[in-house]
Amino acid sequence: MVERSSTWEEAYRSVKSLWELEPDHALREYATLVPDGTVLDLGVGDGRNALFFAEMGYEVEGVDISQTAVERCVERAKKANLKVKAEVRDLKEVDIPQGKYSLIIAAWVLNFFKKTEAEEIIKRIRNGLKKDGFVYIGVFSINDPSYERATKSLEVVEECTFFSHYFTKEEVLSLFAGLKVIYCAEGMELNLGHGDPHYHGFIEYMGQMRISD
Repeated sequence: MVERSSTWEEAYRSVKSLWELEPDHALREYATLVPDGTVLDLGVGDGRNALFFAEMGYEVEGVDISQTAVERCVERAKKANLKVKAEVRDLKEVDIPQGKYSLIIAAWVLNFFKKTEAEEIIKRIRNGLKKDGFVYIGVFSINDPSYERATKSLEVVEECTFFSHYFTKEEVLSLFAGLKVIYCAEGMELNLGHGDPHYHGFIEYMGQMRISD
């Protein structure tokens, strides 16, 4: 945990805002479908998604491995007169209560774990959803330019895992098998939100736990 924590601390301290401040597109598009209750944001960062749902009236909880990120999220919430409960935790150590959440978000964070670690986190995400609850994840895919570079220069840790794990669309759908697919997109985009302009191969998924499950 120490190495991952120090890496993200350095990243957040190096810039005023590490990520874009707008919520993810799919969350804006389908937010009105999310039932009343509590939202959990895993890897809350600066709070862009968390604050969006707090403004909509949801109770919001967030966790992040970076102390600086959590402090910025809480400060942004205070300035906007919103309430977000955020704490510093490693996602591998977060205990997600069974059946508690209307929405669990894991936006662009699961890549930074080994394949088996990400799968375990996703199991806990599924377990934490209410019967009609939603999950949203955004991950980098094997079409990301950095994946090809990694295959040539880095040691394979697990399947499609080097320093980061890269997902396939089939893998994502399999991990959330049984949920109703609300949104699933795969593509390539030019990222202008942080650092120099660069491309990412991405997969976004939003699903709903079926009430009958």
